[in-house]
Amino acid sequence: MTDFNLRGALMLVCLLIFAASFAALLIAAWLHHRADKLTGENFHSALWVEISWTVVPCVIVLALVWPTVKMFLTN
Repeated sequence: MTDFNLRGALMLVCLLIFAASFAALLIAAWLHHRADKLTGENFHSALWVEISWTVVPCVIVLALVWPTVKMFLTN
């Protein structure tokens, strides 16, 4: 039976979140750059963008708080 390393698992989760968010940032910037040249559109008043980049980080932080607090309480 292998030991479950909570710190390693949380580090892996954080690394995956970083890679996914960085890729999404690059893709969004590239698509916005192309759309701006072709149509002149922007997303300054897009409510779904404002809500998503507020809610998603909050959900991620709250999801990581539970195992972290659990780890500190057991030590």
